[in-house]
Amino acid sequence: ESNTVTGNVLSPRVSFLYNLTHDLQFRGGFARGFRAPQIFDEDLHIETSGSRQVLHQNDPDLKQESSNSITASLDYTKNFGRWQVQLLAEGFYTRLLNPFANQYGEPDEDGVVVYTRINAENGATVKGINFELNASPSARFQIQSGFTFQKSEFEEPQEFNEKRFFRSPGQYGYLSLNFSPSMVLNIAFTGNYTGPMLVPYFGPLAANPETGKLNTSSSFFDAGVKISYDVRLTEVVKMQLNAGIKNLFN
Repeated sequence: ESNTVTGNVLSPRVSFLYNLTHDLQFRGGFARGFRAPQIFDEDLHIETSGSRQVLHQNDPDLKQESSNSITASLDYTKNFGRWQVQLLAEGFYTRLLNPFANQYGEPDEDGVVVYTRINAENGATVKGINFELNASPSARFQIQSGFTFQKSEFEEPQEFNEKRFFRSPGQYGYLSLNFSPSMVLNIAFTGNYTGPMLVPYFGPLAANPETGKLNTSSSFFDAGVKISYDVRLTEVVKMQLNAGIKNLFN
């Protein structure tokens, strides 16, 4: 027997663009979104590396998580000789209604713990500012980069008496370099920076594995490089060879 859950959600969106000058644009927007009740893939493994088994379930009265988002940005594009440069500065503010939160159960005699996803009694906010810089001196070389400062908090304390979101860094960014020395060869370098974040730990190294410990992770930078080469077999058939290294600096 299956239980069918149905409902209707209205998600309006509106955006506008204004050219302040020939090179400078202002964009603004509002959007309402939602996330339906579900068990997420990461729930199934993210905390089972410790000493206990975890089962996840949704509260029978769990409602969808809704969001109201406002964004505003300035986009500057300019040619400096052979260089084409684009600089973006964007601010965002998102108000979460009925945000999802976990309610931790007590371990049973077999060490199995039930996590129940509920709607937090109060809302939450996600706000910050994002910068992007893209540059290209020619069609053969492109630079793309971005960095975000973000703050994500519940209005009232949740697990571990903490307002801040878990596994949500306050700073993160990326860098991408693409170079094509010829029409058939392309070299791409990518890097992603992730700042410190709060991570719950319930493993055997905690003073009390049942109550757990809230750790702050170190920041890390993950880089990779990829080389692709196009081989034309016939006039209409082309094959591409790829080679690369992921997590270049471990």
